[in-house]
Amino acid sequence: MRVLLTTWAWPSHLYPMVPLGWALQAAGHEVRVAVGPSLADAVTAAGLTPVVVRDDADLVGLSTAPALNSWHHQERWTSDWYGRPELLSPARREMYAALGRKQTAMAASMVDGVVDFARDWRPDLVVHDAVTFAGLVAGAVLGVPTVATLWGAIALPLHHRDLLTGEPSPEFAALFERFGVPPKLGPDLWLDPCPPGMSLPSPEPRLPYRYVPYNGPGAAPDWLREPADRPRVCVTWGITTGRIRTAGATDVFDQVVEAVSGLDAEIVFALSPAQREGLGALPAGARVVESLPLNLLLPSCAVVVHQGGGGTTMTAVRSGTPQLIVSPRPEQMMTGDRLERLGAARHLVRGELADDPVGATARLRTALLDLLADESGVRAASRLRADMLAQPAPASLLPHLETLVESGTPRPPHGTDPHVKAAS
Repeated sequence: MRVLLTTWAWPSHLYPMVPLGWALQAAGHEVRVAVGPSLADAVTAAGLTPVVVRDDADLVGLSTAPALNSWHHQERWTSDWYGRPELLSPARREMYAALGRKQTAMAASMVDGVVDFARDWRPDLVVHDAVTFAGLVAGAVLGVPTVATLWGAIALPLHHRDLLTGEPSPEFAALFERFGVPPKLGPDLWLDPCPPGMSLPSPEPRLPYRYVPYNGPGAAPDWLREPADRPRVCVTWGITTGRIRTAGATDVFDQVVEAVSGLDAEIVFALSPAQREGLGALPAGARVVESLPLNLLLPSCAVVVHQGGGGTTMTAVRSGTPQLIVSPRPEQMMTGDRLERLGAARHLVRGELADDPVGATARLRTALLDLLADESGVRAASRLRADMLAQPAPASLLPHLETLVESGTPRPPHGTDPHVKAAS
């Protein structure tokens, strides 16, 4: 098969797709990865072949626009809001819709390039990140199946649909109209790496598989080969937060630093170079590592403190490491609540900590001490790891994808020719 992978310009959305790309290539299939210029080197470093398409979306600007800036600094949403959107206030429903408009704007900036390449290369299958709608459009234009990959989100991201009615947004429909094809609301199949019990139920067709961590290239330092003489605590703050700086983010990170100070533990800050520059005075004896893949570090850790992003969450589940999640956004809040119910994490909301700077450090420290002292958390994290390892490997997905191509290929809509470009 020829398989076109595509994602928008955040490494955190590319990395979960890489092991599937490896599996496809190892089986003899041809793979290309359509990305914007800023991700081309990351694709190459992962051993895959990039196709650079124009992508002029200002992702940071879109993410911090007035309609979405507070999305990254929310008070706690009810844990069942995804299944009961009527519980949300109109303002929160509008914020959710604004997130869909941002994702649609990102798709609009790259869809011409993705479709142009797909028309020339003629893939048999398009595999796209769950919120990379350009992949959905390319599949619809060519009349080939599309498959969406989840990155560890426990609920299917459906931001392009009205929360109450399920209808597509006008901006989303316009992506397809420019190519003369009807909107395709979702992929033919979702690929979900979450272990059983972690994902929220959904009627959408979903194929589970084992999460294989890829956190970027990197070597294991010598000190990781030595057993730690004290419990090791990793503090990591995510790729997205390194790019999107919002009110409250720095203050809460400072409170985390204060909370880990003086613990009878080995503290390791795993940060990007930009985050390292902004780090103030370190706790005594703390270690800072830059761009160290978390899959190399977390198996040696007793606890990891982070914001609930998919890559860190899933890598911690894979390594069986208990987690302290300090969630900034509703989707991370859902993850934190879910893992806390499963016993593998403690969950605090960043917005609540930022609003209570006096008590925040004490709450963080108490949660950390509970995790370090509570053997039940270790057992729960071990059970979740076992559930993940029991899932089939990415290579097991290939017969399903081959069957989808052979027997389930959608045809181009009547009267359309995928070789003919839409009028501008």
